[in-house]
Order: sequence, then C-alpha cells, then structure tokens
Amino acid sequence: MYLRRILFFAYFLFGATAYGQLTAYEYMGVIKLNDSAFISYKLAFEEVDGRVQGYSMADLGGKHETKSNIKGIYDSENKIFSFAEYDIVYTKSPLGEVDMCLINFEGKMRKLENNKAFSGDFKGLYPDKSSCLDGMLIMSATEEAQARIAKLDKKIQKSKKVSQELKDRISAKRSVDTLTMSIVRKNENLNVFTKTKNIVISIYDSGKVDDDRINLYVDDVLILEDYSIEKAKKQIPITITKKTTVVRVEALTEGTSAPNTVKVEIQDGMSLITTRTSLKTGEKAELTLVKQ
Repeated sequence: MYLRRILFFAYFLFGATAYGQLTAYEYMGVIKLNDSAFISYKLAFEEVDGRVQGYSMADLGGKHETKSNIKGIYDSENKIFSFAEYDIVYTKSPLGEVDMCLINFEGKMRKLENNKAFSGDFKGLYPDKSSCLDGMLIMSATEEAQARIAKLDKKIQKSKKVSQELKDRISAKRSVDTLTMSIVRKNENLNVFTKTKNIVISIYDSGKVDDDRINLYVDDVLILEDYSIEKAKKQIPITITKKTTVVRVEALTEGTSAPNTVKVEIQDGMSLITTRTSLKTGEKAELTLVKQ
C-alpha cells in the first residue's frame, strides 16, 4: 500500500514531460472526473498578445492516450485563463470512439509568467458543442513537479521499509519517465490524423544501436524486410490515397538489449508526430494514418 501511494503520487504530479517540443509554458497534472476517476493530463502552449496556442495530452502511457490541439485566451487585466481543445492529433482509442469529449476550461490565474499551479472546473463538449463529461483540472508547472518528484525519489531511496531490490525497480523518477513516453506496444494501434496526402515516415534508433531488426508493412505490403534499425533516419514517403492507411511494425529480434524499440516520426506538412514502439520478438504494433 505504501509503494502504491508513492507511485500514484508520482503519477499525479508528473503526468507528462516535454515530448521534444519547446513551449513557453508547460503544466502537468490530472483530470478529475465527477466519478472520482483520475486521468493524467499535460498542457504545453505559447502566449502572444493574450492569445494562447498549443496542445494537450491525456492518459499518457494509457490505452486511450490522446493528443489534441488547444487555443485560448489569457486576460491579464481580469486575471482569467481559458482554453479549449479543438482538434485531435492522434489517439490510441478505436476510431469508433473518436467523437471525443473535448475540454473547455476557464479559471482565475493571477500572472501567467509566474504561475506555478492552477485548478478549476471544466466543461466537456463534443465537437458539435453538446455536453458530455464535466470535471476538474489540477495542474502544476513542470519545473515544480520535477522538483517534487526529485524529493519523492529521495524519500523512496532512503526508506527502510523498501528493499534495495525494490528501490532499484520502482524508482519514482524512472516510473515517471516511463509514463512520459508516447509508446505503442504489442497489438496496440495509434490513430494519427493527417491533413495532407503526402506523408514522410522516419524510423531510427534514438538510443544505443543494438541490432534491433524489423519488418515494416504499409497496408500489408512489405516495405522494409529484415531491416536493422540504425542511428540515421530511414525516410519512407507515403501518399495517402484512401481514408485509412495502416503502417505495421513487426519485431524480428530484440538485439542485444531487449525489447525491440523503434523511434517513429510522422511528418505531415508542418506537423511532426513522434512515437516509439516497444516489442518482443514476433510482436506487432500499428499506426493508422487517418485522412481528414
């Protein structure tokens, strides 16, 4: 029970970190639904002349991980911060569930540049503006959460209630780092919404090159056979000619350091979406490109 509370506290405070995108403001925390369910949540955005533009991420590392664009307003005179999700970039949810509940938030914020945390109720609206689930946002600035996690990790490592073996396995920081990565695992599918017909997929090893080998399919056509993942990016241009195009990664080996991991980037016009597969030998993961 003690360890579960520690790890939940870590998850609560550190729902996400930057996914390789630099932004002026970054917050992380949770969505609290009216049924007391908690979902990890991240906000990253820029503010120019009171206008807010950025993205949100919900259920990081979960079965329904979803990234959405956001836009909003910071009214410095009245100390009000508001934003609305308006466009889904990608989701692990099945396509039949894509008509999702979008967060619309408005709350008090005294000074945007010095704000360390905020919370407040939000309204959930479908794209047609009809009501769905309402709830509460509880958010902390990234730097604040990172500092808390560092302190929490020290407490775990000093605790006499936890064996050294368990300390090595359940480091709060390491557990949190796992949650911060957008990962597609065995039999999972990531639906990526594209706005252009010409897409470039890049695959590479972002860590130590250890001879991970894969087969890569596009709509069941073998594009790369027994390919060894390298540090240099392998670019694969794809022309979208139908509503959905399925990219499948099949792990042939796990190299010298399991599991088989492949960094996957999808360049869609001005948008860059980055994810990573994590597979054992013989396992498969898919990315479905959905033409909007």
